[in-house]
Amino acid sequence: MVYSLIIILLFIIIFYIFFSNYLVIKRENNKLKSSISKVLSISANDPAVEYLIHSLEEKINNLNKKVFFEKIKRKNIYSVLNNISEAIMLVFYSDDSNTLILDYANKSAQNLFVTSDFLGKTLSEILEDHNLIDIVLRSYRLDENISDEIIVYSPKKSFFHCEIKKIFLESEKNQNYRIVVLRDITKEKELDLMRREFLTIMSHELKTPLTVIHGYSETLLMSDEKLSSQALRFLNIIEDESSRLTRLINDLLDISRLERKDYEYHFKGINLSNLLKKINLIFNSLTKEMNINIYLDIKEDLTIIGDEDRLMQAIYNILDNAVKFTHIKESDKKEIFIRLYSEDNEVILEVEDTGIGIPERERNKIFNLFYRVDKSRTRQVPGTGLGLYIVKQILEKHRAYIEVDSEENQGTLVKIIFKRRNNDEAS
Repeated sequence: MVYSLIIILLFIIIFYIFFSNYLVIKRENNKLKSSISKVLSISANDPAVEYLIHSLEEKINNLNKKVFFEKIKRKNIYSVLNNISEAIMLVFYSDDSNTLILDYANKSAQNLFVTSDFLGKTLSEILEDHNLIDIVLRSYRLDENISDEIIVYSPKKSFFHCEIKKIFLESEKNQNYRIVVLRDITKEKELDLMRREFLTIMSHELKTPLTVIHGYSETLLMSDEKLSSQALRFLNIIEDESSRLTRLINDLLDISRLERKDYEYHFKGINLSNLLKKINLIFNSLTKEMNINIYLDIKEDLTIIGDEDRLMQAIYNILDNAVKFTHIKESDKKEIFIRLYSEDNEVILEVEDTGIGIPERERNKIFNLFYRVDKSRTRQVPGTGLGLYIVKQILEKHRAYIEVDSEENQGTLVKIIFKRRNNDEAS
């Protein structure tokens, strides 16, 4: 997506250059014609004047040739833009009529219009759907570039990723233009919906038989019947693997629930200081076995508005990663630091470890669904690439920001910034 937008914007810049050149040439041509008229008015029979007129006429002919070639170049640029699948529009805001005027549209954009007579018309005249008009107006109102997803209902319901860029083009009125680039993501949305439905159905279908397997193996392990050592070993493997698959299925079900727009969070006041101590107790026995020291620096009674269960899940996933990736590092110094403090109107949680760290090239991908950092380095760490994706979903709903700073083989610092809000703002 980024690559295609760069290409599109590059063509727009080229178009801008040719457009500007054309105006410059046109102005020079008009100046020369004006000069000739003035000279002719002074004297028509003076040989020096005739020579000057001849020179000026040659310059006009050269300028006309340049205009001709500039028109060809512009035609070629239009041809390239018309063969791009993304819809591209060039619009400006008219102060005279307080409306958005269309100055250019490629063929993909024209498919969205209700009329073939669109140049120089207002967007409200050529578009039935006002979602696009609203987002362009927002760009002018905020005086900034905008990137967002919109739904267009005409000529059919479609989803678009919309990029609006500010650009200043030299023209007669020197209008402040906007480049509008629309990329159709309808198929991506449909595939994503199919993926969600598949995960939900498969998770439910697998959960029942796994529960039965888990129950029977647990019953056999707890029974008084004498089993051979080999049978016990096999049962323990079945128990461990069925538990692992159950956790995976629960994560998949969580994702399908969290991604639903109608999923309801239960926001209330939470003592985040106490919640962190509670999570730390869960990890205490595990970290002792792994020889990992956890240090707490928690300011007492810091409260935020949030869903306690979901926040506990998110923080648990972050701390679980810190423990796993600190444990596999070959070092005697295995430490995790949990800090909680407040600054201005923010509550900040930090989880810092001395683990293997994250390569810089992969830092922006760790919150993607099913993504796992450099499998050659983390093969011995169990995981599915779902934990941090769930963290991102939960924190976005809480309007919290997450920052990751990491150095390979040195450790990772995860910082979560919560804004202090009231219950009305959270809902």
